Amino acid sequence: MLLSLLALDISAQDSRPAKPNGLFISVDDLNDWINPATFGGIPGFKTPNFDRLARMSMRFTNAHVPSAACAPSRAAIMTGVHPARSGITGWKHAQWRKEPALIDIQTIEQFFKAKGYTTLAGGKIYHTLSPPRATVNQSEAQGWDFYYPSHAIPIPFQVRAPLNVIDPKLFIGKQPDYFAWGPIDLGDEYMADYQIVDWANYQLAQRYDKPLFLAVGLTKPHDPWEVPQKYVDLYPLESVPDIKIKENDLEDASFTDAILGRLLDAFEKSAYKNNTIIVLWSDQEMHMGEKENGEKFTLWERSTKTPFFGMAPGITKGGLSTNKPVGIIDLYPTLAELIGEKAPSHIDGESLVPMLKGENFSHKGVVTGYELKEAANAPGGDGYTIRTDRYRYIYYPFINLEELYDHEVDDHEWVNVAEHPMSDRNDDSRFYHIPFKINKFNGMPYRRLGGPALLFRI
Repeated sequence: MLLSLLALDISAQDSRPAKPNGLFISVDDLNDWINPATFGGIPGFKTPNFDRLARMSMRFTNAHVPSAACAPSRAAIMTGVHPARSGITGWKHAQWRKEPALIDIQTIEQFFKAKGYTTLAGGKIYHTLSPPRATVNQSEAQGWDFYYPSHAIPIPFQVRAPLNVIDPKLFIGKQPDYFAWGPIDLGDEYMADYQIVDWANYQLAQRYDKPLFLAVGLTKPHDPWEVPQKYVDLYPLESVPDIKIKENDLEDASFTDAILGRLLDAFEKSAYKNNTIIVLWSDQEMHMGEKENGEKFTLWERSTKTPFFGMAPGITKGGLSTNKPVGIIDLYPTLAELIGEKAPSHIDGESLVPMLKGENFSHKGVVTGYELKEAANAPGGDGYTIRTDRYRYIYYPFINLEELYDHEVDDHEWVNVAEHPMSDRNDDSRFYHIPFKINKFNGMPYRRLGGPALLFRI
């Protein structure tokens, strides 16, 4: 009798559907210029493989990051804990595991490993740097069965452009060597991202006795903006749209598009094609002159809005898109639900599975936090922004400053509505006090953050 029951139990286990695999693609500093023009994209931008991925998946055209820099954004995405709760809003927390809110939590890769997955990673998943720059990897080794090239050196050596490109004689002032752009007179195979994808493609050609969670972290289009010459040739200066952008970021993204194409080619030839969740995301965007800024590190749309794609076999109808605001921090609970598991209780995001199914879904406003300073050693503080369907509200508590932008009429965020009193508005719409409830992450009672009461239309 016992043997019969045991046989029945084994048979029941064997009949359970296999858990889907996961292809988890991170792209560093990717702007939303790859979106359709209606949603911020640039006409004439050559990204056939991002378009190809969009045909396979759902494209989220209004996705926002949890923080406006690599380290805090990636820490939040991979732990599922928002910067407003963890306190990791900037660069001062290299040892994130020591923060009280993160001491005992399970990261995405640790969650998948605990659920029976083989977990492999290559390139930039958490914040990383590799030679010839400093060597950093904020990922923990125990969550991965293997890390390429290694956990200690997470990115292959990246060749640089010639010295006359890195440090042009006509440049006025001091130029950091990483803030350079121009062609590299070598083929794609010399680039770090090419080698990361070579490794990933090899993994896709293997068979594993457990479901696979494969994380592929591409390092471009992060600076320095140096790519093989053929990508520079795609964009003659006279063909670049007459908007405030730099030509270099177009060619870097086209290089990344080509590398993505190699990964998708291998995926579509692999045994994983029909049973794999794919997500592609970025950690933040990059100003290229918009609002007189030449970096990220702001709470405006250009820093927080980023490309985001999701595909789940048997669930997602390819080619769909949504412009509802969502957060990249929603990745963790979404992936947990897609593999049939309950998400850990510490997670701050919301599962996007209803959206992947094409169902109506009311997502809360998306919050981004970042530590802002005038200079490296200057005093500063944490600022927060919330993005809703129509509005972006920003609050800087340390200087008691508010910004409010109405995206229905001001996509560029040029007019701060918070500076205009009610009497300046020539409409009879109803206005309401809207509490910015960021304090909920710190366990405080709900209360209004900030100075003068802000009134705006909802």
